[in-house]
Amino acid sequence: MMGPSQSQWRLLSPEDRILYKKWLRGGLLIYGSLMAAMVLVSVASHVFTSASSDVAGEPLHTAAMASKR
Repeated sequence: MMGPSQSQWRLLSPEDRILYKKWLRGGLLIYGSLMAAMVLVSVASHVFTSASSDVAGEPLHTAAMASKR
């Protein structure tokens, strides 16, 4: 656990407990929002750039394309 242990928690003043809870809530909100934004961008990227691997009527994979060069 990265926060205060149970014995340390009991020793904190009520003001420190409130401050810690606000800090924790803010951190979770920021990182949760960033994670949601990254997922949204990833899904949008996949949806809008999904190209078929079917080139000229037959599937052509990256390794095959590289070997033809």
